[in-house]
Amino acid sequence: MKTNSYFLAFVFLLLASLPILAQEDGEYYSLEEALAADPKEVYGLYLSQENFSSGLPKGLEAFTNLKELMINNSKLSKLSDIWGAFPNLEYLDLSDNRIEELPPSFSQLSKLKTLSLSHSRIGSASLKQIAALKNLEELSLSNDTTFRSANWDAFASLKKLKKLELDGCWLKEFPKVFAQLPALTYLDLHTHTIEEISVSFGPNLEYLDLSESRLTSLDIEAKGLKSLLIASPIRRFPKRLDQLTYLNLQGSIHSNIPSEIMAYSQLKELVFRGTTMREVSANLTQLKHLEKLDLSRNEIEELPAFFSELPNLKELNLDSNLLRVNSLKEPMRKLKVLSINHNIVTMKETFFKGKYMPALEELYMSRGSCYNTPDFTGANQLKIIYMDDHSVSNVHPSLAELPLLEVLDLSGNEELIFPAGMEKLPLTSLNISSCTNYFGDDGKIYDFPAFIAKLRNLEFLEIANVPYAELPDNWASKAILDYLDVSGTKLPYKEIKEIGVDLEECTIVR
Repeated sequence: MKTNSYFLAFVFLLLASLPILAQEDGEYYSLEEALAADPKEVYGLYLSQENFSSGLPKGLEAFTNLKELMINNSKLSKLSDIWGAFPNLEYLDLSDNRIEELPPSFSQLSKLKTLSLSHSRIGSASLKQIAALKNLEELSLSNDTTFRSANWDAFASLKKLKKLELDGCWLKEFPKVFAQLPALTYLDLHTHTIEEISVSFGPNLEYLDLSESRLTSLDIEAKGLKSLLIASPIRRFPKRLDQLTYLNLQGSIHSNIPSEIMAYSQLKELVFRGTTMREVSANLTQLKHLEKLDLSRNEIEELPAFFSELPNLKELNLDSNLLRVNSLKEPMRKLKVLSINHNIVTMKETFFKGKYMPALEELYMSRGSCYNTPDFTGANQLKIIYMDDHSVSNVHPSLAELPLLEVLDLSGNEELIFPAGMEKLPLTSLNISSCTNYFGDDGKIYDFPAFIAKLRNLEFLEIANVPYAELPDNWASKAILDYLDVSGTKLPYKEIKEIGVDLEECTIVR
């Protein structure tokens, strides 16, 4: 087939013009390149981690058509009074500098929609200048402690403000003007010293972060609120939050989930992590829409039978508890992810009951004191199992019968005894590193598990820190193996080459 010479010429011209086309959007990441261009065609200038300790770079005011300007983390402390030169600026990021005040012309940025001044020290006197930016939609003033006792009343003019970030500002009182901002959807006050809040928000507020605080009373109305974060010693909760789907009570002083929470009937995700809770209240079953539940870092000893009455629960995190007893009598039919890591002292392999978790796809059971893997019978949807850092020696035969298992991590256990049929698993990732007997094995040479060479789908294999005698010659997965960790095995490189992996495609760690 002949190729049209005109077509080839067109392709050549197109490829030759690509560098020019790449700059037609007017975005520059170097001041030198921007100054070398036509200043009227510079629309975006992004300067990060420069050294502007002596002030803004000279020539900046020439870019009168700028729409986006970023000068962050650049040791900038003083702003020149040049902001009237940027009538089209919509995005300005001056975060992570040392700015202490805003010049008079700053309020002339009439088209500005997004402004970040986080990690500055501009003080409350600058709030009126910011309030003059009527088109502002997103504002970050995070980690500026000069606002602790500021007067925010001027912000009433910011009718278009949708997102306000004041985390790390250590506010003493809640500015009621925030509740009057009609377009506000996102408010972050993370890390403050406010003790009481009693306001009615507009219908658009969806996200409210009040965590890391001294808050004891939250008496609010927020009809559209979907996400609420309160890591504080709160005792009084809002009575009704009809649209709330996410609630984070991490570090609560309560020894159990507060009964007021059960009124939030649309709740889909609840975090009650890092408390002194020992026993989960059966009231939890009132949350019929609950899909994700995080009860990690508590003192829970029992997985109660009523958990099967949470009809939509898909993810359950019970990491770092004192789990001993699994009291389930009926299946948790929709549970897909179970995390029970770091139950080091108490939990045995019999805690896991596969027959009550028919939909489970991911099991995270790392760092414990199990001597065998659990009986996985009934958990036929399992795709991922992490059971590293136990004292496991025997792998239960039911593991070899899991038809969908793709990822298996048994690293950091004893010398493993595998059941027959492991080669039939559709494993793509296997980690059995550091599986050696704890006592009396100095100088021992281990037999390589023969089934590994028969796994057809294997892409990632970690067999580090086990002194194997030799590797099998023929590997079913040699054509697709992408990663092989044999560090600490003392296997010679010649023997690794002989298994036939693609040495250009496969990363070999020795």
